[in-house]
Amino acid sequence: MQRKLLQFFFMFSLGLYAFTANALPAGPNPVTQWLTPLPDTSVMSEGFDTDAFAGEVLEEQLLAHKGLGLEFVVSAEILEPFSAAAPGLEHNFEAVLLATANAFESEHILYRSIPLSDCSGMFHRLLRKMKESFPGFEYPEVVEARSSRALAQWYYDHGALHIIDDAANSGQLIRPGAILFFGQYGKKYTRPTIEQLIISGVGIQHIGTAVEVQKDENGQVIGYTMFHARGRGKAASKTQHYLHNPHNSYLPAFGNWKQQLVAIGYIDTAPVEQMAAK
Repeated sequence: MQRKLLQFFFMFSLGLYAFTANALPAGPNPVTQWLTPLPDTSVMSEGFDTDAFAGEVLEEQLLAHKGLGLEFVVSAEILEPFSAAAPGLEHNFEAVLLATANAFESEHILYRSIPLSDCSGMFHRLLRKMKESFPGFEYPEVVEARSSRALAQWYYDHGALHIIDDAANSGQLIRPGAILFFGQYGKKYTRPTIEQLIISGVGIQHIGTAVEVQKDENGQVIGYTMFHARGRGKAASKTQHYLHNPHNSYLPAFGNWKQQLVAIGYIDTAPVEQMAAK
């Protein structure tokens, strides 16, 4: 009896192997080939306008168009420090914004290491997570405003962009959720215009989001914490060296090192029709 059982299992194994070998695609390593998913770019629609984002990385455009690469969810565990302090804080804009930035920071996403990981790409990641909690605000989509300059144009067209001529006296505009646009490294801007700011290599070079502000005893903003993709070889994170009075006198007020603050928008932007009704 035992011999017949052994023969049965032996023949069954041979039959299973033969079936698998015939079912898998041909190739040098059919098992690996069968299990490997198709490239993400294969799901793209044929009508995607690749000329719309001139100067950006094509692979990132294609993947971003489908919203790929947004891996984490802002869970109850991430929000626990806020909700534990006061019930209902999970619906507080500033608390969710900071928790979302912290969650992205914990991912250690290097600059341009995955789709949507440059400065404007990380901003879009932040927007998409905020939209899940606050769908009533107006949000630009990746396909219509991919770059930092295109984002500035989008907020300008929606009546939600402050072009900054005097950054030192614009601290009252900086609050959690403020979108901070910076000019070219070392370049000084006097009365910039939207037409100037959206020119590549001339206008806006970097973008970040204020997630916390620091105020003096009179309630005036003297510094802020910004979440952003920081540059090649660095992970997206929060940084805090953005001061009304920089330690080095040659640095611009509220600037990103030698990048002048040239415009401010807001994540919590009301829809255009709501603003028009006011």
